[in-house]
Amino acid sequence: MSRRLIVSALPGERRAAWLEHETLVALEIRRDDKPSYLGNLYLGRVTAVDKPLGLAFLDIGLAKAGVLPLSAAGGRQPSEGDALPVAVVRDPEPDKGARLTGKLQDPPADLTERCRRAKAPALLRQADDLLAGLQATAPLPAEIAVDDLALHGEIKARLAEQDLADRVALRLEPEPLRLFEREGLEAEIESLLEPAVPLPSGGGLLIEPVRSLTAIDVNSSRHEVPGGREDLALAVNLEAAAAIARQIVLRALSGLIVVDFLRLEPRKQRDAVVAALRDGLEESEGRHEVGRMSESGLVEISRQRRRPPLHELLTEPCGLGGSGRAADPVSLAYEALRALGRELAGRPWRRAEIEAPPRVIAALEGPVAAALASLAERWHRPIALRPRPAAPSKPFSIMLE
Repeated sequence: MSRRLIVSALPGERRAAWLEHETLVALEIRRDDKPSYLGNLYLGRVTAVDKPLGLAFLDIGLAKAGVLPLSAAGGRQPSEGDALPVAVVRDPEPDKGARLTGKLQDPPADLTERCRRAKAPALLRQADDLLAGLQATAPLPAEIAVDDLALHGEIKARLAEQDLADRVALRLEPEPLRLFEREGLEAEIESLLEPAVPLPSGGGLLIEPVRSLTAIDVNSSRHEVPGGREDLALAVNLEAAAAIARQIVLRALSGLIVVDFLRLEPRKQRDAVVAALRDGLEESEGRHEVGRMSESGLVEISRQRRRPPLHELLTEPCGLGGSGRAADPVSLAYEALRALGRELAGRPWRRAEIEAPPRVIAALEGPVAAALASLAERWHRPIALRPRPAAPSKPFSIMLE
């Protein structure tokens, strides 16, 4: 089958992957400790209005005030203290509040009554969960495989309203491996957090997100092609353009993205590379703009942020001045549980123990506790936790008896 959707879940984390001819083309991960507010409907309280900037700032109950462009206020002229119904159209960033709109699509029929009963700031309606995100990203394929009983029932019930329930299949066997493990998708996710991306020709990309932008550098291969250096540069750049578009989508990169391609002299060749990059991004979600290539090979891409990029969701800053990234404790806790499943596959055991640094143990006892308990119950075996000093080369260890 050419298109498949793989959905895997543990308490606190849900993941979905679209496969086209067995190639990963889209990925969505949701974690309860880093929730998405996209699509949520709030009754917000206007805390400030900056007319020169054309912005209003609203308290919607999150850590930072949401930002409402006055042009998107739905015909109102907000004043400080007003209570307004608004929807989140872009998730908050580390240093920015959520982007809001007052132009509501499909508002609830009783919106006026909900606003009357609520006291701002208040959540009026929670956005649909993973399923809505799946349907917004691409048409649902004929095969949807799910490895969690509760999520399978939820998706099946929701799709029954559209007469699509027969597309959903429960895939629990063989335990204890999860669907992403069985489909080889764990390694794909790990590669999407690495800065280096090899190209088939032998060249490569270097993807480095920093605070103000994402820099992507294209490196040439050592292979020769007929025609010499110029033809080699064009061939590598065209290959890189397709790979860059795929990486931007899978990593959910947004904001300003600057690509440093190999230098090309002819304008026609530069335009061909930019056209390939635009083609690769054509069907991706959110607005984007791709500029022309400069004589030195630089191309600027501006892409709308709708949800956190993968590196923000699964890692945290580390190193000098936070210039590097490393898996955060919750990511390592989930990784330890999946590693435990791999260790258990086909082996007899009575008891398991995860040994990890205190921060990872704290995550297993905190935000990941429900997932730990769920697996222990499913496997009918105890899973013990033991803290130990951090070891950079080995974030956790699995022991079986």
